[in-house]
Amino acid sequence: MNIKMKNNIKKLNKELLFATLAILLVGIISSCAKMDDYKKFTKGGEISYTGKLDSIKINSGRYRVLLNGLFLADPKVKKCVIYWNNKVDSLVLPVTRTDKVDTLKIFINNITEGVQNFVIYTYDAAGNKSIPVYKTGRVYGDRYQSTLSNRGINSAFTNESGVSTIEWGGMDRVSGVFATEMVYTDNANAEKTVRIPIDVNNYTIPNFKEKGTIKFRTLFLPDSLSVDTFYTAYENMYIPKFSKVDITSTYLKNVGPNVTYSSINSANRWGILNDWITSTSVKNASGFGGYEKRSNVGFISLEAGWGLPNVTDGKIYQTINLPAGSYRMEIVMNDFNAGGSRYMSVAEGTTIPNVASITSSSIAFSNLESKTLNFNLDQAKQVSLGFAATLTGTSSTGMYAKIASVKLYKITYL
Repeated sequence: MNIKMKNNIKKLNKELLFATLAILLVGIISSCAKMDDYKKFTKGGEISYTGKLDSIKINSGRYRVLLNGLFLADPKVKKCVIYWNNKVDSLVLPVTRTDKVDTLKIFINNITEGVQNFVIYTYDAAGNKSIPVYKTGRVYGDRYQSTLSNRGINSAFTNESGVSTIEWGGMDRVSGVFATEMVYTDNANAEKTVRIPIDVNNYTIPNFKEKGTIKFRTLFLPDSLSVDTFYTAYENMYIPKFSKVDITSTYLKNVGPNVTYSSINSANRWGILNDWITSTSVKNASGFGGYEKRSNVGFISLEAGWGLPNVTDGKIYQTINLPAGSYRMEIVMNDFNAGGSRYMSVAEGTTIPNVASITSSSIAFSNLESKTLNFNLDQAKQVSLGFAATLTGTSSTGMYAKIASVKLYKITYL
């Protein structure tokens, strides 16, 4: 390497050294400037924050909330301040710390209905505060109350055996409904209060004094965190006693036990019922069906599967003329299994509805498994009453219902 090249390398190294020193100097100056800025910002000492309120939960209520929280590590906390309504409203709480985790549990009252945003600070004795904690809560009031309605009653009566029952109507669970409270007088003239869960549709009143009046109201929790229960106003209802008179033989024919057939297949099992109108889909045993002989006894039959085709909108019914009044149809079930759609129905006119229209086109209906159908006629009418079903099956599975007998009663309320 010649002398000229060596001199160039030395010159280059010097230039690199000066450049590096310049960069370091700029960094030091910048760092010092930032430190000066920080000192100005924290003039008088470092910023000191107290420990914030932890694990905050806000429960909704009626024009109030319940606020829960924990004081964990900081023993210096002396005060907690809670703001809401855009910091227009506030609550100041003195805090006395222990050497353990301390709990804050406080109702905040007189809050406007709706969603509220809360801001929570803690303070020590020197006035140092925590970082803010933000939490949202819901408040309910008259606006929510105005949407609530009492649970309806489909029927209520005392039967001939002295048993008093109520059939409750259904309700939309979205409203927050969870129970109905009922007050009644028992046979010892003592006032009783019972709470009936919303899942209970049929309720027997214990030891009810006959021909008395109940009062009832419905209970709501607007959400799962609510600490307040909302109530509807009480309603009163008289519970009548009824007697039932068997009018089966006056209006219905071939009702069993041991119903009869007009024709039967060669296997002497499946037949066509006397006096009942049977739809084609029920006659799924090569044109026979609606009647089955079991151990030499005849039954009203609905069946699909085990080689029999499916039954779609199958119907077995009679058409009669009834005067105005209250009635009950009862059946004795010989045998049945689960599945499909099966109903008892009474409808105006010369037929009963298809399965899909049972709920909308019947005067009254019930699930076949309930074995009872109550209905009222406000005037004399031609009605059809009986059974409707859609059943399915395969070569090895099926659905069925076997009815041994049918009764029709006239109900008189006292």
